[in-house]
This record gives sequence, structure tokens and C-alpha cells, in this order.
Amino acid sequence: MKGEKQIAKLVWSEGYASGLIYLDNHRRNFVDILNELVEVVNEGSCDSMLPMIFHRLAFYAEDYFTKKEMAMSDCEELPLNTYKSEHDRFSNAIHRCQQDFSDGNTNVCSELLSFLIEWFENYVKIFDENGVEYMRNRGFE
Repeated sequence: MKGEKQIAKLVWSEGYASGLIYLDNHRRNFVDILNELVEVVNEGSCDSMLPMIFHRLAFYAEDYFTKKEMAMSDCEELPLNTYKSEHDRFSNAIHRCQQDFSDGNTNVCSELLSFLIEWFENYVKIFDENGVEYMRNRGFE
């Protein structure tokens, strides 16, 4: 993207922190993946680097979402269906972007980046202190 405006990386802020090491490590990992995608977009290396980003996102979703849903499955006070819906929205968007990439869509990196930023900001707001406290009580540090 020489000559074009560079996209700024997402900077970790305390607003993203939950106070649980488990959650914050996953959130920081997500920010790292997102920032790696920022580099890919800024460098114009989508064709060669996006498959690795897809792999990292798939592992993130498999590891984080599955464990989180299992940990929260027996809590009626938390909106588990809302969390699952967001997990599905994430997974579906990644799958759609993978398909678009396979079909030769040249805008897929930018579209994926926009989605991931929006999704993360929304997801951090949805998973509030009640969810954090429940996970803390379940033994998550």
C-alpha cells in the first residue's frame, strides 16, 4: 500500500481488560492477530499471508469459544445464547471471508479487518462483569 494511508494498529487499552488472566490473554491474543492483519493490509501481502491469519483465527475460535461456552453452560443468569450468537457470527464471517478469498475477492483483507475490529469492540461490551465474575467463581484466574 505504498502511497496509501496506513491503517493504525489497535492499541491495547484497559477498557479491554477483564481482570481475569485467562480472558485477558485471549483478548490480547486476538489483538495480536488483528494487528498482524493490519500489517498484512498495510504491506499489501494479503495473497501470501491471509491463509496464516485464517489459521490463527480458526484456532482462536476453537480454543476460546468452546472452552468459554462449556464453562458457562450451566449458568442461567448469563446470556449464553447471546455469546453463542456472537461466536457463530464470528465463525460465519471468517468462513465467508475464506470463501471470498478462495474466489479471488481482492478486498477480503480489508473487509475481514473491518469486521474483526467491529466484532471485538462489540464482544468486549457484551461480556460484562457478570460473566467475568461467574468465570472467576468457576476457577478461572
